[in-house]
Amino acid sequence: MSLYNSKMQEQEKFISCLKKKIDTLSGKSNKFSSYRLMVFIAGVALSIAAYFVSIVTGWIVTFISLAAFSIVVHFHNKLLEGIRKFHFYLSIKEENLARMKVDWSNIPDPIVNTPAPEMTIEKDLDLVGKNSLHNLMDIAVSAEGSLLLRKWISGYIPVEKEITYRQNIVKELSGFEKFRDRFILKARLISKKHLDCNRILLWIRNSEIIELPKWLLPVSSVLIISYIILFILSTADIIYSYWILIFAVYFLIYSANQKKIGKIIEESSELENQLKKLTSLIVYVEKYSFEKCKHLDDFLKIYSGREDSAAEQLKHLQKIISALLIRENPVLRIILNIVFPFDIFYSLKLIKVKSSISSNIEHWLDKLNQLECYISISNFAHLNPDYAFPEFITEKESRFEAVSLGHPLIKRDVRVCNDFSFEKENEIVIITGSNMSGKSTFLRSAGINLCLAYAGAPVNAMSFKTPLYELFTCIKVSDSVIDGISYFYAEVTRLKQLLEEFNNGNSLQKFFLIDEIFKGTNNKERLAGSRAFIKKLSELKGTGFITTHDLELVNLAKENSSIVNYHFREEIVNSKMEFDYKIHTGPCPTTNALKIMELSGLPV
Repeated sequence: MSLYNSKMQEQEKFISCLKKKIDTLSGKSNKFSSYRLMVFIAGVALSIAAYFVSIVTGWIVTFISLAAFSIVVHFHNKLLEGIRKFHFYLSIKEENLARMKVDWSNIPDPIVNTPAPEMTIEKDLDLVGKNSLHNLMDIAVSAEGSLLLRKWISGYIPVEKEITYRQNIVKELSGFEKFRDRFILKARLISKKHLDCNRILLWIRNSEIIELPKWLLPVSSVLIISYIILFILSTADIIYSYWILIFAVYFLIYSANQKKIGKIIEESSELENQLKKLTSLIVYVEKYSFEKCKHLDDFLKIYSGREDSAAEQLKHLQKIISALLIRENPVLRIILNIVFPFDIFYSLKLIKVKSSISSNIEHWLDKLNQLECYISISNFAHLNPDYAFPEFITEKESRFEAVSLGHPLIKRDVRVCNDFSFEKENEIVIITGSNMSGKSTFLRSAGINLCLAYAGAPVNAMSFKTPLYELFTCIKVSDSVIDGISYFYAEVTRLKQLLEEFNNGNSLQKFFLIDEIFKGTNNKERLAGSRAFIKKLSELKGTGFITTHDLELVNLAKENSSIVNYHFREEIVNSKMEFDYKIHTGPCPTTNALKIMELSGLPV
C-alpha cells in the first residue's frame, strides 16, 4: 500500500470514529434533555407540595430543586460544548480529506479570494483564487496569514537560505498533526470570523489618540472617598449633607470625560472576540513544547513563557476588557461608578497596557502569520506523504531534473506524471504535439512545483532537483475589450517583458514557460516571429519550455545546439483518440486537428 493510500485510510478511519463519537454524545444529549424536563417538572411539583406543609419546607425544597436542575443543566451544557467541539474537529478532518482527494466541492474558499492579475505567474499557474494552489493549501486563521501564504507561493525570486530555513521548519512541524488541528480548532471555537490582525494592530497603536488626564483617577478617588465618608456621617446626623456637593463635583468630572471613556470602551467591545481569539492562539502556542525541534523551537522563541511574555500581556489586556464590558449593564454601571471610579480606572489601565505592548504587537502578529503559513504548508506535506522535498543545486552547469513530476491540482486517479531533465544549462525545449495531448499541463506542472519548492513545501514528484531560477510564464494570455488590447498585442507585450527581465540586474538564471507562442496571428508571421524570438532567447542566460503547433520550428534544433525537441502524442483506437500524456523526445510525428474535426462530424 502506498504512503498516500495509507494516509487516506487513516484520515477516513479517524473521521468515522469522530462521527460515531458525535452520535454517541448526541444520544446522551437527548437523554439529558429528558432529564432536564423531568427534574424541572418534579422540582415544581415537589415545591408546590412542600408549601402546603410549611413555607420553610417549601423554600428548602425549592432551593434543592433549583440546585438539582442547575447541576443537570451544567453537565448538559458541557456535553453540548463537547459535541460542538467534535463537530468542528470533524469539519477540519473532512476538509483535510477533501484536500487529499483534490475534491474542490468540499474544500472551503481561501480567506483571501481576490483573483490574480492578468498576465502574471499567479494567473498562468492557477496559484490563487478558486480551485487554485492557494485554495488547496490555505488553512490560515487570519486574512494576513492567508495573504502571506499567497505571497510565499507566488513565484517570487528565490533565496536559498530562506527556502532552506522554511523547509526545516515545515519538516519538523509536519509531525505535529495534533498541534495543527487544535490550533485551527481553537480559532474556530471562539469565532467563525477570521482573525483581523491589522485591525488589532491599529487599535493597540492608537492608544494615545484618546487621552485621559493623569489627575483624573487620583482626584476622582479622593472625591468618591470624601462623599462616601460624608454620606455616612450625614446619615448618622453628625454633619449636614455636604456629600451632595462633592458628589456633584465628581459627577461633573465624570460627565466631562464620559465621551472619551465611552469611545475607549466601545472600541474595546468591538474587538473583544478578535482579541480573545488572538490571546487563545498565542497562549496555546506558548504552552506547547517543541524542545526536540531545533528550528521550530527557535522560530517560536518570541512567545517563550516568561512573566512578561506575549501570552501573559495579552491575557492581562483581555481581563481589563472583560472588566470594562461589565458596565454594559446600566444598573451595574451606576453602582460601580458611584462607589469606585470604575470606568476611569480601567480605561486608564487599558491605555497603559496597550501602550506597553504597542512596540511588540507587530512582531507577535507577524510571527503568528508566519506560523499560519508553516501550518498550511506542513499540513499539505502531511496529507501528501509521497511528495518529495526539492533539492537545490548550485554547482556550475546545474540542471533541472524531476522524476515522476505531476500537477498537484489534478485528481490523482487521472493525474499522469512525467520524468524530465535538461541535458545542459541554458537549454530551450520546444514541445510540439496534438491538441489536448498535455503540453500546457506539463508546463504548468513544472511551474507550479517550482513555486511550491520556493515556498519551502514538498513538490509533486518522487525526486526534484533544481537550481534557483527566476520564473517567468506566458500561458493564459487574454485580450481586453475594456482596454482595447487584442490577444496578439497582449502576448507581444508579455514576451517583451521576458526580454526585459534579462536586463533587470538579477543574477539568477531565467526559467520561462511559454505556451503556444504567437498563436494570435497568422501562420506565416507566427513562424517568422517565433524563430526570431527563440533565437534571441538562445543567446541569453535562460532556459525553459516553449510549446507550439508550428512543426517547422523543430528545425531550429538543427541550427542551434541549445535547442532540443520534445513532443506529446496520441493514438486513434476504435475511432477514438487516446492520449498517454507522456513527454517523448524528438519532434511530434503526428497531428490531430483534422481527425478531431472528422470525429466531431465536421467536413474535412
